Amino acid sequence: MEWFGARFPGAPTEETLQGVHIVRGGRQWTVHWSAYRHYRGRLSQSFDVVVDQVNTIPFFTPLWADVPQVMLIHQLAREVWWYESPFPMSLIGYVAEPLYLRLYQNVPAMTVSASTKDDLRRLGFKASIVIIPQGLEPISKPAAARAGQPRFLYVGRLAPSKRVSDVIRAFAMFSKSSPDAELRLIGDGPPAYLRKLETLAHDLVVSENVHFLGRVSSEDKHRDMASAHALLLASAREGWGLVVTEANALGTPAIAYDVPGLRDSVRNEDTGLLVNQSPRSLADAMARLMTDQALYQRLSTAAAAWSATFSYESTTTAFRNELAGIVRERQPA
Repeated sequence: MEWFGARFPGAPTEETLQGVHIVRGGRQWTVHWSAYRHYRGRLSQSFDVVVDQVNTIPFFTPLWADVPQVMLIHQLAREVWWYESPFPMSLIGYVAEPLYLRLYQNVPAMTVSASTKDDLRRLGFKASIVIIPQGLEPISKPAAARAGQPRFLYVGRLAPSKRVSDVIRAFAMFSKSSPDAELRLIGDGPPAYLRKLETLAHDLVVSENVHFLGRVSSEDKHRDMASAHALLLASAREGWGLVVTEANALGTPAIAYDVPGLRDSVRNEDTGLLVNQSPRSLADAMARLMTDQALYQRLSTAAAAWSATFSYESTTTAFRNELAGIVRERQPA
């Protein structure tokens, strides 16, 4: 097995990790060309299958790989283009994405959510699309009790498409009736966007109760997840939202915008709450969760139970079985 990916500072060009041959070449905008040159240079017909992992820009393997291909895609970018790229690049990306993805419409696909599967079908994908369950490492519950005062948590990149500003605005609305509430933000992002978020918290007079924690260890992250009353997410879209399943493992439900991906990882009114895409709706759900203890306990218990069904063992088994079936079907006799 060979894994080809982009180079990054300090990483060797080639190494073997747990039996997998790792090859690195190119950077963000050149890794795709490097993969083509690497494969066509000496590896043509050396593999049974090529897995084309699409992270916004695909490797275009249907144009050059001469063995069966499989597309692995967590999510489409779609609305994210408007948040993460300046104009006119955002317009070009938004228009081009469904066009270049049609190159894969007859290629078997694997994804992690029904939302992405539905997106691909709307683009005219005809081949099989299989949902592979998300992987989750075992999470040991830390010795951390729920905070005595309302505590909310955001975990993820501090980036425009995550709409962290909506989370802060919702928290400010909630804080008017709970001045001792706390919002903790785990993650980092572009310094300019971080400064905007800090300024927003100051302007909304909640800066003393909003804590920017940056990148933290897994242990600290899980400790914060266990002590928080709810995870807050306002992304434009996700492939799944793994932080939801992580928090659920610690009995912490999520309140999230009803968008692709998050509507898959959050079972509305069962393991968490899905709301309309507005800070007001998010704040109302926060208040509801903190005042209805029966609801909170029901969501917490169901969230922990559902999270327990996820593991990397089930993910790898499903992935392996699907690959084996595709190879059997598409290879010549």
